[in-house]
Amino acid sequence: MKKKVTFALAAIGIVALGVGGARTMKGDTAQAVIQPSAPAVTELAASETFAVRATDLHFTVPLAGTLRPIDQTTLKSEVAAKVSDVLVQEGQPVKKGDVLVRLDTEDLTSRLNERVANLESSKAQLALAEKNRSMKLSLQQKGYAAQAAVDEVESAYRTAQASVRAMQAQVDLARKALEDAVVRAPMDGFVSERAVNPGDKVPVDGKLLVIIDLSRLEIEAPVPTNEIARVAVGQKALFRVPGLEGREFTGRVERINPTTKTGSRSIPVYIRVENGDTILRGGMFASGDIVVREVRDAVAVPPEAVRGDRGRRYVLKIDGETIARQPVEVSQDATANLVAVTSGLGAGDIIVSAPSITLEPGTPVRIGSR
Repeated sequence: MKKKVTFALAAIGIVALGVGGARTMKGDTAQAVIQPSAPAVTELAASETFAVRATDLHFTVPLAGTLRPIDQTTLKSEVAAKVSDVLVQEGQPVKKGDVLVRLDTEDLTSRLNERVANLESSKAQLALAEKNRSMKLSLQQKGYAAQAAVDEVESAYRTAQASVRAMQAQVDLARKALEDAVVRAPMDGFVSERAVNPGDKVPVDGKLLVIIDLSRLEIEAPVPTNEIARVAVGQKALFRVPGLEGREFTGRVERINPTTKTGSRSIPVYIRVENGDTILRGGMFASGDIVVREVRDAVAVPPEAVRGDRGRRYVLKIDGETIARQPVEVSQDATANLVAVTSGLGAGDIIVSAPSITLEPGTPVRIGSR
């Protein structure tokens, strides 16, 4: 009977081995040991991971504003006259010294001729007064002329001198008015506005044309007061303009307004833009960033890859073929898509970047192609 029981236990051991167990024999008894199955391997898509690398980080403050010319001038008439000819149209480029507008000179020429004639008359009177003065002085030296007579001719002489100077000034003004009838470009630029046409009568200071220089532009960008401390004169700005897709333009912070803009909590920052090819125009809207700080060769990761609270930060690092919880320290600054890691990671480390994936340390993983 004892032999039959032993055979039965052996059979049970064989069955246990067939379902994944193991058998150990001690004397006439058999003991079954159940081994745990291997953990499943988690497959991660390549897009759910990130290869840590050293890169240059740019910390920025957003900007938005309108481009406007730094140099522009409104040409006004220096004399009251009728417009004879306008030689330019809106949008036309001009060079410094180009003739833009001609005013009618008939009245101006007549006025100049009249004042030249008055000057000649004053000069003739001065010559006579000088002759009388010389004669009286000669007679006085010989004792034949009283002092009162000498004083009289001296006064006439000085009055004639003053009259000549006054008439000369009138001639100079009339001559300048005649020159001002030809309006020239004071600088290189473009005609932005044309306010007169041939035949129009313009008064003194009447508006004729507006000339703008497109080679240098400026953006007035409001910056919130809580960001203005990071902005400084000389910092680089990168911006884009609707309608010129695919191009990024650069500028420099030229000035910072000392006060906030009325009715807002922002301070105007003025960004100078060199526009040598004149592709940018006044009035275009620009948006971009002011680069307030740059970090070279920083170890950086996506901000969503950093987990935990402020006291204990970590990332899920792929250590060989398993997941490890790697403590890290990160910079307070961050760009739009990267944050600098000051310790805990090095270039070449692979981490889990998808914030929705939660894995326990030690979990086997592999990176797939999906």
